[in-house]
Amino acid sequence: MSIKSQNISSELNDSISNVLGKNVKILYKSLIRMESRGDKVDNRVLVITSYRVFITTTKVPTRLWRAKKANHLSITLIHEHKPVSILIGEEGSSDGVINAIHALTAAFDDLFPNVAMEDIISKVNLPFPLQPVSGTRKHSTCGDFSNQYAAMCDLCQTPFRAEVAWDIDTIYLAHDIRLLHLKDFDHLDQRDLIPLLIAIQHNTWFTGVCGDGVRVGSEAWEALSRVLRCAAPPPQQLSWRGATLRHDHAARLGHALARAKTPPAMHTIDLSQNHIEDKGAISVLTGLANNPDGLRHIALSQCGVTGKTVSHLATLLNDNPCHLNTLSHLDLSHNNLKDDVHHLYNFLAQPNVLTHLNLINTETTLENMWGALLRGCAARLSSLYVGRNPWAAGRRPRDPPPSFRQFFTACLALTDLDFSYCKMPPDALKSLLLGLACNESAAGVKLNASGALASSQAAHVLESCIHGVRCLRSLDLSDNSMEFELSGIVRAVGKNHSITHLSLSKLTGKRSYAPPLIQALVHVLQEPDTALTSLDLSDCKLKGDLYGLLNALGGARRLRTLDVGGNLAGDAGARLLAKALQCNCTLHTLYIDRNAFSLQGLTDIATALRRSVSVRRVEFPASDAAAGGRGASERVAALWRDLHERLSSNTTASQTHRLRALALERAWGGGEAGAALAAAAAGALPPAPLPAATERAAAAAHHLLHQYLQRCGEVFAAMGGSGCASELVSLQAVRDAFAPCSNTLQDLLNEAVESLALAACESVESADSEHATSADPDIPDLLTPISHSGATPLGCRRRERGGRRVRPKSVAEQQCSSNEMLSLPPLHAEAADALADLPAHTLRHLVKGRPRRVKTRAPTRPITDQSQDIDEGLEEFWRTCRTPPGSEEVSSMSARTALTSRSLHSLSSLASASPASPASPSAHRHSPTLRDDTMYSVTSGESTPVLLECEVSRCKSSDNVGTKATCTTPPPSRSSDNVNSMGSMLRDHPLTPEDGDA
Repeated sequence: MSIKSQNISSELNDSISNVLGKNVKILYKSLIRMESRGDKVDNRVLVITSYRVFITTTKVPTRLWRAKKANHLSITLIHEHKPVSILIGEEGSSDGVINAIHALTAAFDDLFPNVAMEDIISKVNLPFPLQPVSGTRKHSTCGDFSNQYAAMCDLCQTPFRAEVAWDIDTIYLAHDIRLLHLKDFDHLDQRDLIPLLIAIQHNTWFTGVCGDGVRVGSEAWEALSRVLRCAAPPPQQLSWRGATLRHDHAARLGHALARAKTPPAMHTIDLSQNHIEDKGAISVLTGLANNPDGLRHIALSQCGVTGKTVSHLATLLNDNPCHLNTLSHLDLSHNNLKDDVHHLYNFLAQPNVLTHLNLINTETTLENMWGALLRGCAARLSSLYVGRNPWAAGRRPRDPPPSFRQFFTACLALTDLDFSYCKMPPDALKSLLLGLACNESAAGVKLNASGALASSQAAHVLESCIHGVRCLRSLDLSDNSMEFELSGIVRAVGKNHSITHLSLSKLTGKRSYAPPLIQALVHVLQEPDTALTSLDLSDCKLKGDLYGLLNALGGARRLRTLDVGGNLAGDAGARLLAKALQCNCTLHTLYIDRNAFSLQGLTDIATALRRSVSVRRVEFPASDAAAGGRGASERVAALWRDLHERLSSNTTASQTHRLRALALERAWGGGEAGAALAAAAAGALPPAPLPAATERAAAAAHHLLHQYLQRCGEVFAAMGGSGCASELVSLQAVRDAFAPCSNTLQDLLNEAVESLALAACESVESADSEHATSADPDIPDLLTPISHSGATPLGCRRRERGGRRVRPKSVAEQQCSSNEMLSLPPLHAEAADALADLPAHTLRHLVKGRPRRVKTRAPTRPITDQSQDIDEGLEEFWRTCRTPPGSEEVSSMSARTALTSRSLHSLSSLASASPASPASPSAHRHSPTLRDDTMYSVTSGESTPVLLECEVSRCKSSDNVGTKATCTTPPPSRSSDNVNSMGSMLRDHPLTPEDGDA
């Protein structure tokens, strides 16, 4: 717009420029008359700039009659309710007022594009219609935010921060960020945040404010309240998590929402981790109640609210029907709600579109909510979090309601289910698993059962039911005790072909329960049809018990992600992991921090990863590097820099990588010939012809395009146009166009080469197996187990051809405790026989011959007389316990007696002692002998019945009576008399070596 300054002298123009500044752009300037005291008017100059409206003085005052005339303009400011009346232009003409209003409209359009003037000025009262006027300035990005921010800095008298404008115009524009994150600018002073907040008041780019973790002062919070009250368009999202807000902050926020000029359009509110209590939460919810579009996202987690707030929220949601069709996210976790949530259940029971419900740690009993969820949330609910809540109010839980199982059978979109630290009874856990097993609509469900196994019975229920739940994709059993027989659960998970992720982190319990668990994991990971691709064993502190898993990691043919951090495996574990990484050809991601690796251990892993053909990502072990790499930080940095440069080559599989992976697969499966062929072929293949062929094709295509464009230029020139002599299509552009096609051809070539290599390996292995079967039987087979002193038999290291092999137990594993012997692979019969033939070594006690300390105190127990014969009275004892005359005698005896470990020991001592004199030769001749093939089992410390069968053909009495007596079988008893009578029978009828053959 032209500047109306023809009546203003040059001296006055220079004076105005000096007052406002040389860099201020003046949009409009005109002489006006402003009413002052009484009927007096003063000559003034109206100056409109980009951000402000100025009124300057002149030297020539004039007097006018005070009246509203055509050239009268009245302006009322927001903070000053007294109007400012001015007269513009000639009397009786409205041209001056129209020009001034047009200048203001253009200035507003330059500052706030795409915003109506009525949204900026609260009241516009003109006797004529306002014509639309466009500004003259080109708008910047993000709704001209930089210009608005500069204007608000001028308004608040704060310095303009160029970095703020640059970040908004560059980063926010490139990533299409529509939420103003104050965390990006929290390094500024508190006063610098005020213009930043006010700038979004009339900005059309940003839809809300995010102040997570930002503690603002009272002035900045007042600026935010002003934005919510006067913004046009109104903000739609507000997130302010963990900012130490109190109930007074929330009250001012709710008051601003209630007094907004336009109905609130805010559909997302997140004030989690702020102690706003019931008073502040109810104030905010009351301000959002009049939203005509409905609420979508409400998060009040850890806000100190109670059932009072939940009742108010439920009433608000039930009163406005539009909320039933819009609310999709509700988070009330970590609040003490208890059972005062009946109004919330009424809302959940109505058909709604809720997809995310979080009630973790709300002290709400779980057995009462499933009827409401079944009626209203079964169709759309995808994430349900109810962890850390009691199942029932009483100590003795009742049976789960039928709606509990019916909900999990009927839910259609369930993907996340959290029952962590819910001590559910076994019946409830069984209903949950059976309900999921019957669900044919849900798929890819993640079940979090961390700390949820309350007893061994619950663990058995999980073990028996988990294999049939086909809708599960992830199972989290973290923070459970290993004493609950988790090994059986792991084997059951291995039978489930839909679970791909298993988390066993932070396990508790004695380390004696770890070896069976590790053995079960090894068994599951080495199964050829297992679906498990991700395993988490972090923070279990397994130490040496982890070695069995690391040693067998090479045979895990489907594992993609492994987390073994926080297990304190040490350098021995690092060495085993390094060996496994060189054998594994499927692992992609690895987490190994907090394992007490020294610099040498990290070096071993890095060296092994240089030979890996599959690993693409390794978490940097910051804790171990900081502890073990002290004084050698440069070495650690260089080590892992080179490592990641090597791992980057694994992202694009080449022919060499594929053949090396094939060689590892054949070698691990027992095909040495095929592995040797694939390994040799990996270095002998000729270079791929595709790069050279692609370059020739790109050059040929570029030449053809250049010729075609020349002909087109000649045609346009013949028609009177001008031909373009410059190159329109460059050679590099043609190369870029050929790149996708080249990658596709390379993949096809790699697959073809792999197929050829696989066929060659199978043919070589089949020929090798045929040659081995037709070999001379006199030639010893190298695969037969051979015993070596101090070495592992070869039969333990190799299996049959074509089968899965297990890496031998490492020396590092043998240095662990004896509890790890459970993780050893079973020996074959030939290997066991070979071990039995090994020479025996006599063990010598190292401290048995040490001289004893001289006793300085008298004994407290009475000293027995050593001169007394120990066999005195024994004959009389046996005579009284002998079977009385007249009992039934038979020619053969078959005794079947229930014995304990203690009675069995007594029986053995009685059988080994002869009642005859030690000098008598008949004592050795008639001493009883137990058969070697007698099968029995003993459990120490228990009274488990054990059957002992002794079949004797003839019995001889001690007094050489030639008659054959038959001893009847006494009734089973656990008393000592039964043992004594059995001992008496063995004494009177000793067994000879011939009896065992009879």
